[in-house]
Amino acid sequence: MKLRAVLSACILLLPALITGMSARAQETAAEWAVTTINEREYYSLEQLRSFYKLRPIDTASPHLHTIGNSSFRLVFNTQSMELIVAGYRCRLSHPIIKSNNGELLISKTDFVKLIDPILRPTYIAERREVRTVVIDPGHGGSDPGNKSEWLCEADCTLNIALALARELEKRGLHVILTRNTDQDLADAERVRTAREAPAAIFISLHVNSGRSDIRGIETYTAAPLEPNSRALEAHRHDAANIALAFALHSHVLNSTNAADGACRRSHYSLLNTVNCPAALVQVGYATHKQEASALAGNDYRAELVTGLADGIAAFCSAISVKAELKPSRPEEEAVTLPAPKPKPAAPTPKKDDKSNKNKKQNKRKPTPTKPRRRRR
Repeated sequence: MKLRAVLSACILLLPALITGMSARAQETAAEWAVTTINEREYYSLEQLRSFYKLRPIDTASPHLHTIGNSSFRLVFNTQSMELIVAGYRCRLSHPIIKSNNGELLISKTDFVKLIDPILRPTYIAERREVRTVVIDPGHGGSDPGNKSEWLCEADCTLNIALALARELEKRGLHVILTRNTDQDLADAERVRTAREAPAAIFISLHVNSGRSDIRGIETYTAAPLEPNSRALEAHRHDAANIALAFALHSHVLNSTNAADGACRRSHYSLLNTVNCPAALVQVGYATHKQEASALAGNDYRAELVTGLADGIAAFCSAISVKAELKPSRPEEEAVTLPAPKPKPAAPTPKKDDKSNKNKKQNKRKPTPTKPRRRRR
């Protein structure tokens, strides 16, 4: 628990620590070399290390490559799609690979849309002040979600959401709940609530299910836009999405000491269609006896609420800060959504020959030019 507390404190300091590094990196930054393999762009791990002014750290495993400083570490695993940031697990979009000359390469997508936003949220391009938090308790009504002998998902998420709303309001944030009772609610209605909220972030709460031995907290955000893929509404906030998800994930794990199920990206339709920074938190497993029993209790739920509120506060603080220095690194390209397809014009009805003839026959004769005589 003490280690988690130290790591969480480091996460809060990351923007300030990295900003100083970026200033030095800006003065000496070399041109970023791109390696293209199978039509995907990569940067070398050495470029990343040099840019942030981190040092290589020896590890016992030949598959783990660590860079960092006295404050935090980035650990890359060449046998999986996992990255560990300051002790917290993140899933990459693409695996780390080796070039022909033996250099370790990381995809441009993962650098621009995962690593840099987490390390330096103050540099996110679509950064803006957050005034509203939309909390979405998953499921409800005729859809109870995941159920077990210890827990019902719809009831659990609503209980946590109501307590989180009270905590955030104490901290001065405006909160909107997509539901505050046990009611049916379609995804479209949840998204509409977020769309109508001013300067908002969207957080959906859920409870997972799986094998009886699987436990832990998982935090999701929309999978980022890839080259030659169709842009979705969520892609406008790729960088902010992962920064929000990581802030929530790291602070909730620190508060609860739960198992780390990783910060992940996925194609949830709910997240894809939201027009503001959004994340989905699986607060635990209904199918794991110990975790579900804890989730059913008030004490553990209070720890969850504290972690979620701390993560939201950390994200809001970072995203509202305007960075004075611009980093000399490859920038994220602006997302342009495809224009909606114009509706096809209604087809002109074909004229019936017979009806045309009748119309001609029924035409009134023109009014005579001479006035009629009045009868006496």
